[in-house]
Amino acid sequence: MVFKFPEDNWQVLLNPERESWQNLEEFFSVVKPKKDEVWADIGCGPGYFTLPLAKRVNKVYAIDSSPFMLSKCLERAEEEGIDNIEAVECGEERIPIGDKEVDISLLANLFHELLKPEEFMEEVRRITRDRVIIIDWHPVPSPAGPPIEERIPKDEVLRFMERRNFKPLEDIPVFPYHYFLIFEP
Repeated sequence: MVFKFPEDNWQVLLNPERESWQNLEEFFSVVKPKKDEVWADIGCGPGYFTLPLAKRVNKVYAIDSSPFMLSKCLERAEEEGIDNIEAVECGEERIPIGDKEVDISLLANLFHELLKPEEFMEEVRRITRDRVIIIDWHPVPSPAGPPIEERIPKDEVLRFMERRNFKPLEDIPVFPYHYFLIFEP
């Protein structure tokens, strides 16, 4: 059984305490988003990364399998006057976006939830031109996150991605409870 985040707990994903262990400024200092880029925030939830990204880039596809989470993300964007986010509901076999539509795909706190990672990552490759970023939980005690036994160690994710010909570019130890991996699709 794969851990799926309970959508009725959506507000937990926006808890200000999250900044202490998944700091957005640290994230931006690593990824250096550019104004002309198109990003996909895959598994966006209520938009923890989506909204701040949208303020820095041309467009963000907010992608999630949950219509509820997408609606929360868009409500928050509207409250902040952000109008360059497009919500996209997806499944694991299909992300309904055209080939190479996005420059950078972000999968933050999502990989451990995938039921069909092979199919899903092929869809991520199909839609992505430049880079794929995977941020996920180390299997260590932390103030939030899925059960430790549901977390996938970084080495397993690296092997999985390399076997599928994603080229590892960077492994950045910026968050205390997460690995931060960047690949070329």
